[in-house]
Amino acid sequence: MATDYAIAGGVVGKERLDVLQRVHGPFTCALLDRVGIKRGARCLDAGCGGGHVSRELAARVGETGAVVGIDLDKVVLDLARSDALAAGITNVEFRAGDAGDLDVSGFDVVFARFLLSHVGDAATVVRALVHALKPGGVMVVEDTDVSGVMCYPPSVAFDRFVQLYSETIRRRGGNADFGRTLPALLTGAGLVDVGVSIAQPVATHGEAKLLVPLTLERIVDSAIAEGVAGNDEIAGTIAELYAQAADPTTLMSSARVIQAWATKPDAGPTQ
Repeated sequence: MATDYAIAGGVVGKERLDVLQRVHGPFTCALLDRVGIKRGARCLDAGCGGGHVSRELAARVGETGAVVGIDLDKVVLDLARSDALAAGITNVEFRAGDAGDLDVSGFDVVFARFLLSHVGDAATVVRALVHALKPGGVMVVEDTDVSGVMCYPPSVAFDRFVQLYSETIRRRGGNADFGRTLPALLTGAGLVDVGVSIAQPVATHGEAKLLVPLTLERIVDSAIAEGVAGNDEIAGTIAELYAQAADPTTLMSSARVIQAWATKPDAGPTQ
């Protein structure tokens, strides 16, 4: 994938992913319920990160099914393996690999959450994922539409987060508002029966309010390296965002997330 991932990985990255899963996980589970993950299915979780969705898929497919999670971050993959082992999950395998250059195929379900907004050529990655999918299989994707975040009362720091994050992701080859393109992308890849929905955690208290400042913390190095902003400005913005998160009279959301799913057409009869 032609990109340089902007969000810090490793152990600190996994800590953010744990929070992200606690906040957004219920929306992903509702999506998987809607799509329908059959027992015995073989699933690919592309850009699996901490393996949270991989474990959810593993529980749904049961002992007769299998899940492969792939990611470029080997440290996070080690942590994902440890989490799966601790949970007694044996039907999931984590591999280091690039979602745009897969050496696996034959999956009933291909899933990707918050992956495509970070890649430079999402269409190429999607083609690789479609190739990994069996005819009749389902692709399920979730990705951000960051400009749809909200805060009330209005906040200069919150607006600045959107600018800093979007520009940093852009300079690293991605698109922070990529989610809105997902239905068209799936259709363009030859998939059919495209469905779409929106998910957006919003709260006056709790971890949902922490995702914005946490995410800004994790892109500080990338933002500075790309010349988007200086350390002092970002530090001040983060401090203000945490103060707003602690204020029970302030309503804050995390990124708006577009969810889309589609089916790979059955292979036609051989000539």
